[in-house]
Amino acid sequence: MEQKSSLMIPEERRKKKRRADDVRWGDDLIKRYEFLLHHTRDNIFTVRYQDKKILDANAAAMDAYQYSLAEFRSMTMDDLQPAGFTPHSAPRPGAGSRVVLFETTHVRKNGETFPVEISSQGMMMGGERVLLCMVGDLSDKKQSAEAVRRSESNLRALLNAVNESLLLLNKNGTVLAANEVLAKRLRLTVDRIIGANFYDLLPPDAAKERRKQAEKVISSGKPVRFVDLRNTRYIDQVIYPVCDETGEVVRLAFFGADITQRREMEKGLEALALSDPLTGLYNRRGFFTLAPRELKRAERSAKGLLLFSADVDGLKEINDRFGHEEGDRALAASAKILTQTFRGSDIISRIGGDEFAVLVTDTDESLMEKMLLRLYRLINNLNSRKTARYKLAISIGHAFCGPKKPVTLDELIFQADQRMCRMKKIKYRQA
Repeated sequence: MEQKSSLMIPEERRKKKRRADDVRWGDDLIKRYEFLLHHTRDNIFTVRYQDKKILDANAAAMDAYQYSLAEFRSMTMDDLQPAGFTPHSAPRPGAGSRVVLFETTHVRKNGETFPVEISSQGMMMGGERVLLCMVGDLSDKKQSAEAVRRSESNLRALLNAVNESLLLLNKNGTVLAANEVLAKRLRLTVDRIIGANFYDLLPPDAAKERRKQAEKVISSGKPVRFVDLRNTRYIDQVIYPVCDETGEVVRLAFFGADITQRREMEKGLEALALSDPLTGLYNRRGFFTLAPRELKRAERSAKGLLLFSADVDGLKEINDRFGHEEGDRALAASAKILTQTFRGSDIISRIGGDEFAVLVTDTDESLMEKMLLRLYRLINNLNSRKTARYKLAISIGHAFCGPKKPVTLDELIFQADQRMCRMKKIKYRQA
């Protein structure tokens, strides 16, 4: 019996030591909690689990909410919410359970409301179950988020306010930003474009060309400019590199301006510059601009060309006898006959005064007589009118160039002029 009693003494000592250790650990925990409570910048509340009554609050909370500790101790956590505000229904954690995190709205003593994030952890303190609640003010975070939202909204408005198409890609081609103008040109929605691979949205040939251009920008770090014809519209495109702080290209910015109207105006101005206002035919500049191109094209395709050099006979006499207005009508009538004789694809021009030149493309020398017969028939029809005040006459010469008879444009003009002059001399002798 004495032996059994002596064996229990060490066991009782161990239990007593554990109890003392637990008390010291608890005291140490409380001291740490009190230190945290009163020295952190976060708003901390100790709340009774059963009824949410506030048991303690730190200085940061008193400063943030403008309540004294005594006022806090007369309140519950629900009292910190605005009147009429539906309390958050988040489950309260038990002792030792996981942290519960949620957002809600609190109100200061002066009535000012502000968004908060509450991190709540259950624990035992002094034999009582409590909640340790850390409350973070989300005002700055919410304001920053709202500022970002407004900034994004303003950026979208700015992107959509311009007439140019705008596109931002990463180096792999993923679309990071796009505007409505681009979406309209691609016949897609902005939501469909953003996040997609830009090259997958294009026809295969166009995608291949854009990749090649993008790779050139990435490798050189310099912009690339080109004109893209899309859905009958001319788009002046520029791809700009977007670099990071080290100078490496990390993104690509595409800008596209619709220049269709400008192109049409340029074509109109070019047509005016190359046209004769009296007859509507090409002028001398127009002829010598277009004829060399056709000569080169004929050489490449091994096709023939016929050049006709024509001159209105007796134009000076018409001007002297009937006036210059009638002379102008004679020139206009000659131009009309030429346009009815030859094709719209041929280069029909008035190269000065009473001189005309016609370059017939993709033809054969054997067709020359057929063309001349048509020309003379139209002249005879004009002269047979009862209202004709004079007989219109045109002297004409021709020259041919083909794969087996290659000549320069100057040689072609010289040959046609020589034949035209011979015809004039014959007419003069017969007069």
